[in-house]
Amino acid sequence: MDRRHFLRTGLAGISLPALVACGSDDTGALQSSTGSGPTVRPAEEVDALIAQNAFAWGVASGDPTAHELILWTAIAPANENVVSVPLILEYVLVQGQAEDPAQWNQIFQQGPIQQLGEFLALKARDYTVKIDLGNSALYENTSFGLGQMPALVAGQTVLYRFRAGSQTSRIGRSKTLPEGEVEQIRFATVSCSNLPAGFFSVYEMVRKESLDFVIHLGDYLYEGGGGGGNLNRNGVSRQPRPAKEMVLVEDYVQRHKQYKADPELQALHATHPMIAVWDDHEITNDAYKDGADNHQPDEGDYLVRRAIAIRTYYNWMPLRERFSRLETTFEPDPREVIYRDFQVGDLCSLIMLDTRIIGRDKQVEIVAVDPDRFNPQRNLLGLDQRRWLSDRLFASKQKNSLWTVLGQQVMFGQLNLLELPQVKLLDQSVLGNIAAVNMDQWDGYVAERNRVFNMIKDIGIENLVVLTGDIHTSWAIELFENPFTLLGGNPLQRSLGVEVVTPSVTSSGFPDEVADVVSAALPLLNPHIKYNELKTKGFALLEMSRTRLSVTWKYAQSVADESLIGMENEAMRKTMTVPLGSNRFESALPF
Repeated sequence: MDRRHFLRTGLAGISLPALVACGSDDTGALQSSTGSGPTVRPAEEVDALIAQNAFAWGVASGDPTAHELILWTAIAPANENVVSVPLILEYVLVQGQAEDPAQWNQIFQQGPIQQLGEFLALKARDYTVKIDLGNSALYENTSFGLGQMPALVAGQTVLYRFRAGSQTSRIGRSKTLPEGEVEQIRFATVSCSNLPAGFFSVYEMVRKESLDFVIHLGDYLYEGGGGGGNLNRNGVSRQPRPAKEMVLVEDYVQRHKQYKADPELQALHATHPMIAVWDDHEITNDAYKDGADNHQPDEGDYLVRRAIAIRTYYNWMPLRERFSRLETTFEPDPREVIYRDFQVGDLCSLIMLDTRIIGRDKQVEIVAVDPDRFNPQRNLLGLDQRRWLSDRLFASKQKNSLWTVLGQQVMFGQLNLLELPQVKLLDQSVLGNIAAVNMDQWDGYVAERNRVFNMIKDIGIENLVVLTGDIHTSWAIELFENPFTLLGGNPLQRSLGVEVVTPSVTSSGFPDEVADVVSAALPLLNPHIKYNELKTKGFALLEMSRTRLSVTWKYAQSVADESLIGMENEAMRKTMTVPLGSNRFESALPF
């Protein structure tokens, strides 16, 4: 089919996963020559369209619900003239967890293997495909040449792979979320994975964990063009490709391909479903809604660059998309936002935010003391997202979720250089967080943080957990409106929740020579900070039950030694617990 005809006739009113399903007139897909229904192309016909190593970027799953899963892959075409490649999904519904990858081939051989397709990997989408497995309502007008959309049950393990012609992808494993009365969930948080800064040892550590899902809190990739020349993984240099800052569409696509080819990241995606949000480096450093610190005038229109980055991110990440792409360009619909929520039975309402792009005003100009950071007109979330957050918090309360979790990018709790008691002036809280360290985090948007605190109090949210990345270091923070009241050991107000900040996968923290000194000094003006580690790469493991939250920070032995990939420095492991109803961290446990 002519690409222009496909774009003109095949997009309006169709949700994204359906765009790539063959066999339906309104998807613009190829029909059989007799017009009798969808057809499946012979293997030799498809083989002519694809490269020898067609599935070089593996598979991934994400955005699980109790009954749906996003399954993703990308394919390498034989040449740039190929407009689309037909793919078939093959999957096995599994009893149990199927945690050992060594067993996955055997399980596939035992079957029964179910097939679904064909689906089109389109040049206009970088030859990527997403399938919303289990979402029968989405595909109700789609005819498949093979199989029918299955109905998935809660807690269902799925092994899957893609087939194009005579080639198959690696096998991936995913599973739906539990529902009803849920006793426990187990998940990991990761962030800040700069490929030239080191090997993805942390991703291999996470892959080996028994988890319900992984939350990526942003900086999944980095825009810069330097570094990595002295590091090689399996003989492949970690120097960024292209070897310059990514600005153009081909730059962003090539960088996503490079990251997806990393063996540890690829294995992680094949093992656990991921719930991801971007931070700034997926676009460029210190981004906000209409600009970025790292965007220069000679790099063109920032909004064009942002649109390119967002389009590429949506293509290459296993995210659910709720709107059709624009009719003539395949750009995401302007209404498409990355903030979204997930429900894990009665145990947890997980609310993922965008504190970077959709509503953020430019960071204040003067570090630490700029009075404009108290300006009530300045936004971090923006009005639409703030209203949505209020609705989601209220829904969490109405559902009687035991835990309410906010997954977001930048540190929410105060990081003070100087603090005084808060006072009210013209209905605004002033003083308090007088001098802060980092204007890019919520400390640079004090009124916005106060608005969220007010939501939490007004709605009556209990057992709040905020998940944070961005800062490349580890923190356990209790959330007080004015932590000054804790100085002297006499708390005058109740904690509104806790914050868990995950360290980076590879990005640098504090220099070794100052990290321990700074770490020891921080609690003197920040008594709400109960733990910090400022230099070591790792992740946070969260085990959430009906009685407590257990948080364990796990650290890699090295991100520079290929022989130590996936090895934990167990002596550094740190565990803290939050009993249900306390909003406070209990004393640390050694393991």
